[in-house]
Amino acid sequence: MTKVNLDKIQAKGDGNIVSVVGDATLPNGAVVALGELLDGERELFKAVAPEAEAELLLVAAPEVKYDETQDQLDFETKAGTPVRAYHLKRGDMYQAEHSLFEATPTKGQVVTGNATYGYKEAVGTEVTKFKVEALTKFGYDRRDMALLRVL
Repeated sequence: MTKVNLDKIQAKGDGNIVSVVGDATLPNGAVVALGELLDGERELFKAVAPEAEAELLLVAAPEVKYDETQDQLDFETKAGTPVRAYHLKRGDMYQAEHSLFEATPTKGQVVTGNATYGYKEAVGTEVTKFKVEALTKFGYDRRDMALLRVL
């Protein structure tokens, strides 16, 4: 499970948030491509694995403790459960945990989405790319995060 921090996301104010459902568990900070509208739904889309030619959306569920009896440090959305996904705009910035990356990110590196809803090094032809602006620590447990800027 992972953490995400929405430092500067324009979608929060512009209303560019959609609901998606994945076939796999989606941790906070995952990136997905938008699939088809689900049958019988008006606003619920299928979350599909990122592809180079697709716009990527950021998965970020509200971190609310629904069960106070459990010690829930991280949040993830189980397969088949709707979750928020943010359309990203050039210049948006957010922090994602290192565990979502194929390899430990480095400052200045350009990354994109991978087939497991995380991040990999970009080759340059992808529609959605992110620059690692800084390596940060976040939360009371000081976990390793990467501050990403949408290119």
